[in-house]
Amino acid sequence: MKSLRVIDISTVENAREYKTVREISGPLMVVEDIEGVGYDEVVEIVTPDGEEKRGQVLDIERDRAVVQVFEGTRGIDAFETKVRFTGSTIKFPVSMDLLGRTFNGRGDPIDGGPQIIPEEELDIHGAPMNPSARDYPTDFIQTGVSAIDGMNTLVRGQKLPIFSVSGLPHNELAAQIARQAKITGE
Repeated sequence: MKSLRVIDISTVENAREYKTVREISGPLMVVEDIEGVGYDEVVEIVTPDGEEKRGQVLDIERDRAVVQVFEGTRGIDAFETKVRFTGSTIKFPVSMDLLGRTFNGRGDPIDGGPQIIPEEELDIHGAPMNPSARDYPTDFIQTGVSAIDGMNTLVRGQKLPIFSVSGLPHNELAAQIARQAKITGE
């Protein structure tokens, strides 16, 4: 039993199978003449020798999809490989049993403990945040550096990237900002 859920293609109504692999480059594979495929969709790949691999749609352009193959592209023949688009994204089983456990990138336990018995399966991408639900930024941070305060004003909770090259005083600038920064009114 694998932790990341792979859908049985025979039970998925909108799954489509193609044998139109056009190009393979590193871990990427381009599949042509597709329709109805979505971003982040789970892909099942069956090589000519029956080996099953999984992947995910990274990009779509008209009737072409770029698929990242998780297990590598070795053994994939562009003319004989079957590619199944499942119509679903990757789901991860969750329960309170996850607490304190260690997993690999596929979601399999690697700490010697038992498999997780899920209470629920959640999409690994989560729900998007509604920008209008965020708090309006109000706490202006005065850094004491006029170029930053005038052209790149900061507010509480914001990050300030400092880009530099070797030999320029970026460490001194960061230290000066940390020393001098204050929130107006406090």
